[in-house]
Amino acid sequence: MTASMGKGCIFSAIPVGIFQGVITLLARAIQPVMTERALSNLSLTGSMLIFCVGINLLWEKKLKVANMLPAIVIAVICAFLGS
Repeated sequence: MTASMGKGCIFSAIPVGIFQGVITLLARAIQPVMTERALSNLSLTGSMLIFCVGINLLWEKKLKVANMLPAIVIAVICAFLGS
């Protein structure tokens, strides 16, 4: 990839590594709090958002998936309020 895109491509690994590291650390921090029901809600909501991305790729109908991202937080909150 560096041969076709240039040397800057190598340096993009630094912010990507930092970003993924922060996500991993945050996931470890909330692991004790997450219940099975919260994980199920999170998985279902994420799957529906990925399905919407697929719809955008296949058909002319465009769904604004970024506007639906708060549904992830709402799904986890509903799992804790419902139990």
